[in-house]
Amino acid sequence: MPRAIGYVRVSTDKQLDNTSIEKQKEEIELYCKNNNLTLVKIYDEGAESAETMSKRKEFKKLYHHALDREENIEYVIFFKADRIARDNLDALYVYKKITKAKRNLICIADNIDTRDNHAKILYHIMAMIAELEKDNIKFRTSMGMEKNAQNGNFNGGKVYGYYSENKELLLVPDEAKIVRYIFEKYGMDQWGYRKIASDLNKQGILTKNNKFWTITAVKTILTNQVYIGNLKWKNTYRKGKHPRIVDDELWNQTQKIMRLKSYLPQKVHPGSYPLSGLLRCPQCNSPMVQGNSSSRYKYYQCSKNKNSGSCACSSNLINKDYAEQFVFSHFVQEIQSLKFTSSVIKATTQSIASEVEPIEEKLASMKQELIYLESKKERIVGWVCEGTMNELSFKQQMKNIENEEKQLLEFVETLEKQLQQRDRINLSEQISLAFENFDQFFHLMSNEDKKELLHFFIDCIYINNGKTSKDRTVKKIEYNFGYDQLQEKNTCVG
Repeated sequence: MPRAIGYVRVSTDKQLDNTSIEKQKEEIELYCKNNNLTLVKIYDEGAESAETMSKRKEFKKLYHHALDREENIEYVIFFKADRIARDNLDALYVYKKITKAKRNLICIADNIDTRDNHAKILYHIMAMIAELEKDNIKFRTSMGMEKNAQNGNFNGGKVYGYYSENKELLLVPDEAKIVRYIFEKYGMDQWGYRKIASDLNKQGILTKNNKFWTITAVKTILTNQVYIGNLKWKNTYRKGKHPRIVDDELWNQTQKIMRLKSYLPQKVHPGSYPLSGLLRCPQCNSPMVQGNSSSRYKYYQCSKNKNSGSCACSSNLINKDYAEQFVFSHFVQEIQSLKFTSSVIKATTQSIASEVEPIEEKLASMKQELIYLESKKERIVGWVCEGTMNELSFKQQMKNIENEEKQLLEFVETLEKQLQQRDRINLSEQISLAFENFDQFFHLMSNEDKKELLHFFIDCIYINNGKTSKDRTVKKIEYNFGYDQLQEKNTCVG
């Protein structure tokens, strides 16, 4: 029997016709049974907005599964077309890719079956309806929130020091004391963000989300006008109905110090830190970042320790030079061992071809426009000779045409140079050379390019625990070779 896969999702916007996950699954299973299809899998996205496909992990899995030739999938089934996307362009892109791969797209409730020649028209209509509904939902929600804000009411979210009830902010007394404490320590005692965060963590006080305090969390408190009775909506502050926590004198003093500190030079630690975010703390598994280093001694440090103090985690320093030399060396060896030069050449050639085709089409179109403008000038000259156009109009018309011609000629020259550049480059030879000499190529790259390349190919780097920075060594590097990198591969090195 033909093989099929399904997809289910409910929206987060709670529209009235939001059919449950269970109901969607039942309909897909029933459709497969009635049409003698083997249902291989139903991908369940849960409650996720259709506004963008980038955050929908299950949809991306379904997409790859559907296009995998070895899986031999013939049918991709949805309960409704709006389960695919609420953006018309996204919906049409998915339709084109699936049908081009000779898969049948089914939307049960909309009676869409791409085996029918008229299905494309119906699918386009349903995609436009889905996008209009999305825009209507946004508009209605925005209008309601606008009115609510004008009335001085709260539009939702978590705010430390308050809780929300019926769109009204009410005080949480214990949290309000902490808010005042933060303002007093910064504004009166002139403590820094890190010192305040570390002090709160040592006292066992957590944020609204039951997490350790960080530099960012403290700064957010100190800049939030909600604590002086204001509410923000669309980048505009309005007077709210809620009780204030901080008086004007303390608020003004705090903002004054923040302005003064903004003029002080920022601490600049020498060097770049390309492994920031890739290295993992051996104690808490948080990303490791640039440590408070000197020009002589440079380290990576646990980000949780740096932002929240020793209560959150230890610094767990690892020597910068050691870590980078080890990772760079292993990375170069790994890339050279993959031997995917031919695949990269093929992918690059296809990519350039897809870019060049539109350029050639545009170039041909512009040359036709130039021919048309030339004939238009001849007609205008004829009208003047016949006496049907006066001299003033003639000059204005010719000036407009010449300006248009000038712009077109500049575009034509640019596009022709691009095509000539493409023809001169021997891509295969250059790519092969880069892979053969990847060690030299990598070390010649700028620090920013190195960082971008490492973050593209490496998922994370685990560190062995140790009492001192010398004892901490690289335990394991996990590479991120997925669909786009030709194969999956994780490498242990310790």
